[in-house]
Amino acid sequence: MIKNLKWHRIHGFLLRHWYEVAATIDRKVDIIFWPTIDLLAFGLLTIYINKLNFQVGIAGAILGGLILWTLVYNIQRDITISLLEDAWSRNLYNLFSSPISIAEVIIGTLVLSLIKALITILFLLFVTASLFGFNLIIYGWPIVFFIINIFIFGWAFGYITSSLILSFGIKVQILAWSLIAILYPISGVFYPLDTLPPLLAGIARIFPISHIFEGLRNLILNNITPGSEIIMIIVSLNIAYLFLGILLFVTGFRNAKSRGWFIHPS
Repeated sequence: MIKNLKWHRIHGFLLRHWYEVAATIDRKVDIIFWPTIDLLAFGLLTIYINKLNFQVGIAGAILGGLILWTLVYNIQRDITISLLEDAWSRNLYNLFSSPISIAEVIIGTLVLSLIKALITILFLLFVTASLFGFNLIIYGWPIVFFIINIFIFGWAFGYITSSLILSFGIKVQILAWSLIAILYPISGVFYPLDTLPPLLAGIARIFPISHIFEGLRNLILNNITPGSEIIMIIVSLNIAYLFLGILLFVTGFRNAKSRGWFIHPS
């Protein structure tokens, strides 16, 4: 499947969706506006927290957690939205009656989400440095490691969500925005996992992002870089989720194709 990849078809897939971003206000809003609103709200909260003389670095830990959560949310949503946009416009039949393969679609959606997420994170890093004097990049290679693994999990979760839409139709399209939200309160974005009840903490630990947010907090608050054990846990879980996500997406694609969903998506 990989050896038959044609990069001009992937380029065409990217152009189709990039034209959508360029032509519509709501797609630009998703990339810049809502992440900025969240950042401003929590950024102003961190200023208040600093005035209360809480633990040094807690404001930075909150901002760092918010940036990474915004990233994982946008990445998984963009993977799913690229499928939904073709379903809404009744373009799925045209897309899959062309020579483009499922592997090229997967690579195209990965590249598209990468470009859009990079725009978002670069803008958020600029805003946090300019308005709140917080620079996430100063923490060095661990931040790069965390961001790369946020991308991988976002892709994996996006394909899992997309597989559900392929299997059950656009009547479950709300999952594109809401399914990832289940992980929001239990992933330790703003507080340690030991804050959670033991059952929820145990569930949280099967997701790599909970280890990422714990590692980020330890890095910012205690200047503790992630050890080899944590690195292996994050990488291993991410590989497993990405494999599962792509497997479910390909299975859902075949299921949708067999029942003619691409002709009449509903």
